[in-house]
Amino acid sequence: MTKNTEQWQMTLPEDWTVMHPGDDGVETEIPLRDHPALAKYASKDEAVKALVHAQRMLGKTPEGYLRVPGEDEGPEEMAALYAALGRPDKADGYELPDMDLPEGFEVREEVINGLREKAHELGLNPRQVAGLYEWFMPLAMDAHHGLESEAAGLRQAELDALRSVHRGDTPAMLDKAMRAAEAIGGDELLAVLDRTNAGNHAAVINAFAKLAPMVLEGGLRGSARAWGEDLSLERLREMMRDPRFSDPSRRDKEFVKKVNQGFEALYPGDYVPGSRL
Repeated sequence: MTKNTEQWQMTLPEDWTVMHPGDDGVETEIPLRDHPALAKYASKDEAVKALVHAQRMLGKTPEGYLRVPGEDEGPEEMAALYAALGRPDKADGYELPDMDLPEGFEVREEVINGLREKAHELGLNPRQVAGLYEWFMPLAMDAHHGLESEAAGLRQAELDALRSVHRGDTPAMLDKAMRAAEAIGGDELLAVLDRTNAGNHAAVINAFAKLAPMVLEGGLRGSARAWGEDLSLERLREMMRDPRFSDPSRRDKEFVKKVNQGFEALYPGDYVPGSRL
């Protein structure tokens, strides 16, 4: 501290006091002229000018700083803060980075839109959203791969269990179960069984296979009798490629009738010609 600084500080009245925290954090009352904040001013004039400038800046936001709205302020003030921090005007203003997705992995549009809406609500800027997206997507893809692997393992384990019981009859049993499920609930039921993986469980497959004689017996007793064990969807598809069915100039009515009867037998009560390709 210079001699001049000591002199101007000492001109302040001794009874001017202020509270000041000590090294231990406890505030005590000291003479104003002993306050360390005055040490950086070379003269009383400089100190007075600094005080006047500070008074003028009260309530103003210094250049380069952002004022954080108080709890009692409205959404307009928060929107202004978010805009200053780089948030786009609308949620669709966020551009997500392109990423290589594995085959079979698809990000639903509603999920992406939800991400954008939430990011806009939280006031995130585009760089923050892109960074979160690049961090999260690999985790989601790993989780998807794990679920796929788990489903594949389940299918194989359940199929092995069926083979251990039915041996060489397993393909026929699976075909009966599929046809029974479709006869009972149509494509909608098959889709549910696939989506929930319920159709991969041996117990479910066995149950539908046991229902097959009751569900399919009426159709098999009549029109499918001439087919024997050769009746299958693959066989019918093969016959539909035959010129006797597919070529109008060479069409054989008896051959076409047999194909139609085969479909009626496989899908009793639910057959529309040409709909089971």
